[in-house]
Amino acid sequence: MRFQNPLCRGPSGRSAAGIDNTISVLLVLGLAACGGDGGRAEQAPGSAVPAAAEIQGGGASGYSVVVVTNGGSISGTISFAGEVPAARTITITDDVDACGSSVEIQDIEVGDGGGLANVVVSLTDITSGAARGEAASPPALDQNGCDFDPHVVMVAVGAVVEILNSDDVSHNVHTMAFDNRSFNRTQPPALEKLEATFDVAEKVAVKCDIHGWMNGWIVVTGHPYHAVTDSDGGFVLSNVPPGTYTLEVWHEALGATTQAVTVAAGETLDVSVELTQSSP
Repeated sequence: MRFQNPLCRGPSGRSAAGIDNTISVLLVLGLAACGGDGGRAEQAPGSAVPAAAEIQGGGASGYSVVVVTNGGSISGTISFAGEVPAARTITITDDVDACGSSVEIQDIEVGDGGGLANVVVSLTDITSGAARGEAASPPALDQNGCDFDPHVVMVAVGAVVEILNSDDVSHNVHTMAFDNRSFNRTQPPALEKLEATFDVAEKVAVKCDIHGWMNGWIVVTGHPYHAVTDSDGGFVLSNVPPGTYTLEVWHEALGATTQAVTVAAGETLDVSVELTQSSP
């Protein structure tokens, strides 16, 4: 299944992601020691100490890199309840050899167990924590089979994301940003890779103007406490300094919801969030 980005549809497009949807959220917090009054993060004594020197590339403005000792974790599942909207079929008339004769567009991809894929889970108000781990290679957004793969890719502020073209046809990479500079570049098969960087943390929509059904997201992050759910709706945020934070759950078609969570030192907080769509 491929996804269609509500922000990036053609003239018959829908409203911005999640604005007209009503979201019901059921949050189940495990651990007997968990609680929280919804306030901003409170550091436990000795849980995180400033690094001896500033670690370059640790995060965006307002986020400080510290040495996290005895950090906790947040793990869980984001699921979808209710009837999944039917996929839409688009007939393809150009570039059929590369793209096929038709494509199914599914806004909400739900696994066999009800887990919801491509949900961005993040701590929105964390101000200090661990540095990012060293990646073996830059994150990549591939155009393969006239589809963006993965549908959602994460990249750190100021870091390079590679945009690839594995198809034998030209694509047009068009980003739609609010706080970053948007760009619109043609990528023929001979140009296998484009490199892009972003200066501000935000969710950037990306589409192909040549093949209008192709849509995806580049999520620019200012700290490492972000995750994208897998095909079963699972996610993990690791090495979190003990404290109380705001957890945001965002899906392109269902919008965003937030909830206060409290992370205990050395323990794992289990979080289950259930999203529903009240209108088709």
